[in-house]
Amino acid sequence: MYKRRGLQASNGRENQQNNLKMHFASLTIVSTLALAVVQASPLLHKRATCTAIDDALRMDCGTVASSESSCTSAGCCWSATSDGSPWCYYPTPINTTRPAAPDQATVKSWLDSQYTYSVAQLLKALSPSGTKTGCVVAAQSSSNPDYWYHWARDSALTMDVIARLYAQAVASGNTADQALYKQKMLDWISFEQYLQGNTNPTVSITGNILDNVGEPKFNVDGSAFTGGWGRPQNDGPGLRIHALVRFTGAYVTATGDTTFAKSLSTMITRDMNYIIRNYNNACTSGTPCVDLWEERSAQHWYTQMAQRRGLIDGAYYMKTWGNDASLASSATSVVAALEPMIEGHWNSTLGYFKEMSGISDRNSVDAAIMLGSNQLLDSDYYLSPSTDTVLASVFRYARNFKGKFIVNQNRQAYAPAVGRYLEDVYNGGDGVNNDGAGPWLLATAGMAEFYYHAATEFWQNGGAVVTSNNKDIFAYFGVTANVGDSVTGANLKTLVTNMAGEGDAYLSTLQHFMGSNQEMTEQFNPKTGVLQGAAHLTWSYAALITSSWARSTCYSALAGNSTTTPTTTASTATSTSTTTTSAGGSTSTSPTSTTGTATTTTTTTSATATATASSCAVANSVRADCGYVGITQSICQSRNCCWSPTSDGTPWCFYAVPSTTTCAVSEASRADCGYVGITQSICQSRNCCWSPTTDGNPWCFHALTL
Repeated sequence: MYKRRGLQASNGRENQQNNLKMHFASLTIVSTLALAVVQASPLLHKRATCTAIDDALRMDCGTVASSESSCTSAGCCWSATSDGSPWCYYPTPINTTRPAAPDQATVKSWLDSQYTYSVAQLLKALSPSGTKTGCVVAAQSSSNPDYWYHWARDSALTMDVIARLYAQAVASGNTADQALYKQKMLDWISFEQYLQGNTNPTVSITGNILDNVGEPKFNVDGSAFTGGWGRPQNDGPGLRIHALVRFTGAYVTATGDTTFAKSLSTMITRDMNYIIRNYNNACTSGTPCVDLWEERSAQHWYTQMAQRRGLIDGAYYMKTWGNDASLASSATSVVAALEPMIEGHWNSTLGYFKEMSGISDRNSVDAAIMLGSNQLLDSDYYLSPSTDTVLASVFRYARNFKGKFIVNQNRQAYAPAVGRYLEDVYNGGDGVNNDGAGPWLLATAGMAEFYYHAATEFWQNGGAVVTSNNKDIFAYFGVTANVGDSVTGANLKTLVTNMAGEGDAYLSTLQHFMGSNQEMTEQFNPKTGVLQGAAHLTWSYAALITSSWARSTCYSALAGNSTTTPTTTASTATSTSTTTTSAGGSTSTSPTSTTGTATTTTTTTSATATATASSCAVANSVRADCGYVGITQSICQSRNCCWSPTSDGTPWCFYAVPSTTTCAVSEASRADCGYVGITQSICQSRNCCWSPTTDGNPWCFHALTL
């Protein structure tokens, strides 16, 4: 059994998770501790009148040690649950009112300063003194707890941020930052290639030397960590490919150096083949698959999302620079097999995704769902924050923490500080704060990022379809509608504005507990709110940085400064955006930064509808459907199709009258019509052209009208 950072007897720390059967199962801790916690709370009810309270609305009144007798004698209610919610709870439910959105300028001022500090701290984690060049330390903490190691997952997530900083420097023409971030990426690549050349304990488990890329943790000098640990961990290879391909696309754009791009083939091939060999492991004792928190072996939603993204990016790389169409094809086939596995984590009875398959004693929603949706978001929007099942899962996850931790119970009018999952007991191992698991800084920042992404997606799509999964969530954000309705116009503006405000509310909570201290640790104390756990956790800084980018993109889009804001006609529209070209030519909006500063560079682009007014003059009776039930105007027109609502049941989104077009477009002039990993069939179903290239230009692109 493993904790985050693998609490093992071999390194002098106790495993606090061992055989935790349920959130309030009785442990060998005297029940008077639970009573002391309860009696210290200002919410104490001496004589409880216990009415039925929905599991998700329970306010925690005990500890893991609570028993029914200790709970009820303290004036609280007791009722078993199966979803990780408290068994011992206060008679009064949590406050479900949406927090008031904080002042945007106040949030921005704090965030700009914290962003600058976070970028500087992130850089300090790269090749610090005493480590091998290219090493990424997980935290500036070598004892209580000892995170002075290089983790595959943490380093890949960190370097994906560096790759994005590099891409922004390329887009803005900042040569000094280009040189800085390029060198950091090259150092990390060399370090990872060194690790791939050596054996490690994962090889002893699987018996295959090529499986060494599944090892999760290394000493800072690049040698194998041979102590007891949760291994292998199968998310690392996919996350690594994702960062590598992002950087490669930006690097080729900046330099035209395809020779370097091709030199990564061996490294990426090894990671791709590892995923292909191991994605469908049974995850038993013989072939373990340990999760991102390094605790349990199972098939994990987060891991499978990372594997899927890695294979999509890897397939693109192989077709563009790696010259291995066979491996690209195999990767695409595995992606098709992974997607139903990922979607199979949805539990329609509970109404959310379960992170782990086949695990009966971890039933609450895990932060991994929110983190994976944020970190693995790409232009295909697969299970992105706006997806109704993901949104439902993350909404439930955050609501659960509204009643968890004394620091949240005392701030019911505000967004909660969130932890990993309700059953968590890991307190950060700093030897000082022993009040149990607390909220995580990276998760709280991640909640802000999640809502910024969701708001941006709904706005850029031009609408949102109401489903049974998101209906109540939309109501929470101020939009009452029926299942099947499309939220557009003023209602859409209300929805996305309030979602953006919710993101700000989470950053405001983060600011509240951090105070004037800019240091970002692993956790806050659940009772006092003081920082606890590892000092200067690298992942916390990375999460703050990506949250800042998501906020900038969101408010830019809502202000109309985006090429993908909703359109109301098929006419030409001019707009302003900041774009970063990723591998394959797809673009994303984000602020352009310099080292230690947060600035924004904008470029004006023109978005012209491909289907002209004359070509859309099609009688209702002969319209050929170009969409699907619930498609929005912006998505329809992005497919080069026509849009015109009707009242007779004929398609609103339909193919234009054929016009004379050509796919004879120079590679340098191609306008991207797809996303990283798009297939030829999907591209052509969008009425777009398909022609592979070897120079990083789009394979899927718009035709020219003659």
